[in-house]
Amino acid sequence: MKKHVAFFTLSLLASNAFANDINWSTATGYPFFVVPTISTTSDDVRYYANYKLGLDDGVSVGAEWLQGQHAMGVFVGAVGARRVNDNCLINSICISLFDDETTNGVGLSYEYKFSNTVANGWALRFEGGYGKESRNDEKRFDGNIQVVYHY
Repeated sequence: MKKHVAFFTLSLLASNAFANDINWSTATGYPFFVVPTISTTSDDVRYYANYKLGLDDGVSVGAEWLQGQHAMGVFVGAVGARRVNDNCLINSICISLFDDETTNGVGLSYEYKFSNTVANGWALRFEGGYGKESRNDEKRFDGNIQVVYHY
């Protein structure tokens, strides 16, 4: 299901390419180790979709309002990932690395760009929000941090 949402969102962003530029960025952080992102900017608002892969995976879509080196936004999708207290079916095979589950919900983001250019360069990004854990539907607050490079 989440892969279909990402494909649909990426298709919408790609269809907007005739009017605006499509931008790419790559990030790494915790708990998501690889975060490729596609975005387009219109009137100081960046619309984006990304796939987050790390301790678990997820997709998110959102919008950010740009003001100089700062960007603040809202998003829907993968907020964070963390360990769940759930018993494995076969305890001898269960590896704790795979016990982390994504929190899917709504969140806020803040990004600080280290350069003054709008399109390219390094940035530090924080995301936090509230949602349901993907395995047991328990509600919780979660977040992530990313070091981003905008191409």
